[in-house]
Amino acid sequence: MKVPNPLKPNRSRRRRSKLRRFLWYPPLLVVTATIVYPVLWMIYSSFKPQIAIFDSVFSLPTKFYGGNYSILFGTEGEMLRWIENSSLISFLSATGIVLCACTVAYGLATFDFRGKQLLFFVCLLGLMVPETTVVIPGFLLISQLHLVNTPWALILTYCGWSSFGILILRNFFESTPKEMREAAVVDGAGHWKVFTRIMLPLARPAVSTVAIFGFLWVWNDFVYPLIYLTQDSSYTVPLGVAQYYSRAGIDVGAQMAALTIAASVPLAVFLVFQRSFIRGLMSGAVKA
Repeated sequence: MKVPNPLKPNRSRRRRSKLRRFLWYPPLLVVTATIVYPVLWMIYSSFKPQIAIFDSVFSLPTKFYGGNYSILFGTEGEMLRWIENSSLISFLSATGIVLCACTVAYGLATFDFRGKQLLFFVCLLGLMVPETTVVIPGFLLISQLHLVNTPWALILTYCGWSSFGILILRNFFESTPKEMREAAVVDGAGHWKVFTRIMLPLARPAVSTVAIFGFLWVWNDFVYPLIYLTQDSSYTVPLGVAQYYSRAGIDVGAQMAALTIAASVPLAVFLVFQRSFIRGLMSGAVKA
């Protein structure tokens, strides 16, 4: 009598699994190419002169040409000023988003009070209401505070973009053992010391994710700078690139250089902090 091999079903299952993975590769490669190639074309076209771009649109540059970037950073270009404005606004806004989200999330996760769930729902309304619906009342408030054409008009507005951070950090704080906080309180630590010395260091991955999200959102935002800023010297990078795009006419090389600079900072931030980004999402996305 022939004895059946118990390993044979596992082998056939592994073969089917490998075959399924192999069949997924071609469509995934096509999707990857459609996403990556336009970005690569934008980058290498920024190093080609105008004539070379129109002579051969999809060919690689035969020699390095930095004239397009000289236009942006030269005496007539204002790109450096726009980068400084965006960097300042994005850094301070991301800091404000993190501070607001951390304090509110810790309070909602630690303390029990009447209307706690209602307050949490109100905080989450920021994820449900489109930003364009509050542009007009926001502009009226900023005008009354005399902050139009100043970085603080955007910074104070962006600090309210903390709904996503509250959601992530509240779930993280609620997933930590209560015994840890209670032991610190028994040892004489107040809530502020528990928050700053224990909970924030534990929540570093989630805090990093909120900070990265906040920085990228603020850097890429176009609507609020368009409404609040009217002077060229106060423009952010997206608004400045849009204005330059309308003024450059058919100067495709300079336009590609401006778009490359605008996209380089968010891409660099994500590539540098991608591990903290993914770890923070996983740690705060699911409530234990």
